[in-house]
Amino acid sequence: MLAFFRSLANAFELGTCWSCGCASVTATALCSYCDEALPRWYPRCCQHLSDIEPHLTDDQKRCRYWYGALRWEPQVQQLMTLFKFRNKAELAPLLATQLAAHLRLCYQGQPMPDCIVAVPMTQHAWRQRGFHQTALLARYLSAVLQVPYIAGGLRKIRSVPMQHMASQSARWENSKRSQLALHDFSGSTVAVVDDVLSTGATMMAAADALYKKGAAAVDAWAVVYNQHD
Repeated sequence: MLAFFRSLANAFELGTCWSCGCASVTATALCSYCDEALPRWYPRCCQHLSDIEPHLTDDQKRCRYWYGALRWEPQVQQLMTLFKFRNKAELAPLLATQLAAHLRLCYQGQPMPDCIVAVPMTQHAWRQRGFHQTALLARYLSAVLQVPYIAGGLRKIRSVPMQHMASQSARWENSKRSQLALHDFSGSTVAVVDDVLSTGATMMAAADALYKKGAAAVDAWAVVYNQHD
């Protein structure tokens, strides 16, 4: 009887590891082997690894930190594909937990940002996907890290082509002036949450919008940092 219920749960992807699909685990979790195998970044700012210099204007302010928890390798690609393109919104707690653990190491000895905002989506993209993936991540991070989440803090003010299908230069051009901050962030340190950080174009567009609304500093948080995109 136990074998029957286990096979039934597996058929509906309940109680199995999200990565290998074999081991029995609690809901929205990885087995101990797959968790250990996750390709993690070291707990330090990774902005220096990016190639953003040619794209910055003379007066453009950088993010204070870029923190990414995981590397863009096959195991992580599988999880992110399920989350973003296979409508597996239930992966948000698992991914947010990985990022939260990474951030605790990164901010040892210094305060967390004052608030969290999410990289925005257009209404059209939101309807197509069925959920706002970065907002889900931000909400879970807010609860785990006890940092206030500002819902709707950023808005996408014009449609941007799917960034993962564009070249690096096209991503920067597409992202310029694409976001607007809707709150007064005067004097605040703001963390911007994204799922995947690669060229930094989307994140810098968010930072520009926040700096225009008075933010003292902007930190970039992402589940995945893809250095070699």
